[in-house]
Amino acid sequence: MTILDPQKRLILLSGKGGVGKTTLSSALSQELAWTFPERQFLLVSTDPAHSLGDIWQCPVGDDPRRVHPNLQVRALDAARLLRDFKAQYVPALSLIAERASWLEREDLLPLWDLSWPGVDELMALLEIHRLLTAGVVDTVILDTAPTGHTLRLLALPQFLENLLGVFQIFQEKHRALQEHFGGQIQPDPADHFLKEMQQQLEAGQAQLQDANKTAIWLVMLPEALSLAETQRFIRELQNRQLPLQGILVNQIVSPASPRFPAQQQQLRFLEQQFHPYQRWGIPWLAQEPLGSRGLAEVVAAIRPLQAFVEEVEVEGGLVLPPRPLQRLSQYLPVGVRLVICGGKGGVGKTTVAASLAWALANRDPGQRLLLVSIDPAHSLGDCLGVGLGQEPRPILDNLWAQEVDAEVILGQFRQDYLEEMVAILGGDGELMSYDALAWQRMLAMPPPGLDEIMALINVLAAQDTYDLIVVDSAPTGHLLRFLEMPAALEGWLDLALKLWLKYRDRIGRMELAQRLRHLRHQVKQLQSQLRDPQVTAFVPVFNPEQAVLAETQRLLSKLDEIGIPHPCAVVNRVENAPTGGQSPWSEQLGVPVVVVPFHPDPRPQVLAAYV
Repeated sequence: MTILDPQKRLILLSGKGGVGKTTLSSALSQELAWTFPERQFLLVSTDPAHSLGDIWQCPVGDDPRRVHPNLQVRALDAARLLRDFKAQYVPALSLIAERASWLEREDLLPLWDLSWPGVDELMALLEIHRLLTAGVVDTVILDTAPTGHTLRLLALPQFLENLLGVFQIFQEKHRALQEHFGGQIQPDPADHFLKEMQQQLEAGQAQLQDANKTAIWLVMLPEALSLAETQRFIRELQNRQLPLQGILVNQIVSPASPRFPAQQQQLRFLEQQFHPYQRWGIPWLAQEPLGSRGLAEVVAAIRPLQAFVEEVEVEGGLVLPPRPLQRLSQYLPVGVRLVICGGKGGVGKTTVAASLAWALANRDPGQRLLLVSIDPAHSLGDCLGVGLGQEPRPILDNLWAQEVDAEVILGQFRQDYLEEMVAILGGDGELMSYDALAWQRMLAMPPPGLDEIMALINVLAAQDTYDLIVVDSAPTGHLLRFLEMPAALEGWLDLALKLWLKYRDRIGRMELAQRLRHLRHQVKQLQSQLRDPQVTAFVPVFNPEQAVLAETQRLLSKLDEIGIPHPCAVVNRVENAPTGGQSPWSEQLGVPVVVVPFHPDPRPQVLAAYV
């Protein structure tokens, strides 16, 4: 059944992690290609931890791979795209940077070798625009990163518009100085760069907002947390005037499943809630839909959502799964200070993290615990059933919960560091002034991606207050970026201190240098702690599905590479879970695997008995 419109130039499938975006985008792309052989289609993943290769059962990378005569698949490599971008545009950017500051060229060259927040999303946005304007394919289908990072990608046009406006101010000031000193004004590489970027920005924004060219589909599960996140996502799309076409509700179980009553309650609600949009349902398939044949089975099973909604009568009480003989807390080192729950989106990281924090708080009333979410698309408050924000909220006598608000922390970070750094770069006091208003405008619009740095600073600040911090992390790709953030931030701090040492006689600001040194010390300390098995425990969470298991294996290899200890893993939502002996997944992953059974009541205070 072809539900996607082949006449659209751009089709995005997005939603909470783990809801089946990659499977559905692959299945529907294949159906488009089969149904419309005269058109060329390209399926692109923007997720740093994509699973296209697992789904298609073949290697998928940045070079497009043809899986059908008129369908190619590709996973964007942001690092490769960034290298190409730098090769083309760094000379122009260096010119602008020189004109925006009194610093010398040699001082600014190290900037281009540092890690920049939001660069993955920026490279993806520019490459998508290039693909659409080049005309090499008729339609691009995007398998996006989970909600929070997709919204960050969609927010980039506004950030770029502000940034280009600031760059234009610097260029105008440069031209005014040229004219003042009698020079002839000629367009240079910086002018060409700004013109090209402005054209791309305007065309890309028009493309995204044009319902005749673009369609956004949201994928979700008939579960409370997925529903809450989808509702927030829809509001964001409406605020940005982006064309939402429909909802795909995945993994609808049969009446024989213990999940059936709860799912039916959600289905009836969302059938009414999302009435203005197309609504389609996809049943839970007994076999994972892998390869071309498996993807065809997915499409064949799609029905209007109403066809899955039934009146349910539940007889008897809930059948609760037996408690396991092995629990997650048994594998945590005594005295551990930081536990990070991570993995592919949608596997239940939030639930496992909340349940673990609840269990540990009850078992050791003398400890102070903080449960903190660093996912840009928070669902910790939904899981706990309370409203959460930047200030930790008491959940139990010795347990607090918090959803990191990057904007709040950024305000403090601006006050402590950025405002003075901007004043130095722009020039103040006896130094030449380079338009303070332009610098302030740049400061007011933080780049998408700064939330990783903000989350890192928040964890740093909380370590002195709590005995144990349990982190509900972002999905795999962006989690790894968070774990690598200390090294990236250290590079920025080293550059700032190097420039201060070189120009301290002109700059002064001894207190700023002391704050930078203190922050650098904290960052180095965190780097050491993240690699210390007595301090940090990373707990991968996964579901018993082949594609999810494959991503978990890649995650564990990456953790080994960067030296993050992971004493065990958790397989979540297992129906007919084994209650004793060695977990069947332990040998595959090479670590003990704790089995958390599917439970009809997913509240942390209930699931705490299973972790």
